[in-house]
Amino acid sequence: MEVEWKAFELRPEGVEIPPKSSEYVQRAKAGVEAMSKQYGLDMKWNDKSKHSRHALEGAKYAEEQGFGNEYHDVIFAAQFQQNEDINDMDTLVRLGAKIGLDGRELREVLKSRKYRTAVLRDHQEAMQLGITGIPCFVSGDQGVMGAQDYDSLKALVNNAE
Repeated sequence: MEVEWKAFELRPEGVEIPPKSSEYVQRAKAGVEAMSKQYGLDMKWNDKSKHSRHALEGAKYAEEQGFGNEYHDVIFAAQFQQNEDINDMDTLVRLGAKIGLDGRELREVLKSRKYRTAVLRDHQEAMQLGITGIPCFVSGDQGVMGAQDYDSLKALVNNAE
C-alpha cells in the first residue's frame, strides 16, 4: 500500500473567519479532548495556527526531499501537541531542520512560493471529489471523512482491492 498525502486547507489563505464565541471555543476544545481520549492520542487545542498554506507548501518540498513522513509527523506534533503556529516560516524552518531538511533551502522555497500551485491543485482535486473536511481517506473510488478507527480504514482499503 502506498500513502499519498494531499494538501487541504480548512481555512484557506486570505480567508479570515469571524471570531467565534467563547462558548463555541469551549465546545470545540472539549471535542478535541474527547477525541484525544477516544483514540488514545495526545491532542490539544491550538489557538495559534489560523492558516496552514506555508506548512502545506513545506510538505511538498519535504516529500520531494524524501522527508515527507517525518515532516508530517513533526508538523502534526507542532499543531496538535505543542501549540505552535504552523504557518510561521521561522517555525517551519526550525522544524524542518530538526528532521534533516536544509533550513536555508526550506526558507527559500517558502519565500518563493514554489509549491503554491501544487497545493492549490490538491485543493481543487478535493473540491472535485466533494471533500469538505479533514482527515479524509480515499482508497480506490471510496472514501471516508473524519477520524476513523483501524478497522474502518482496513475495511476501506480491503474494499478497494
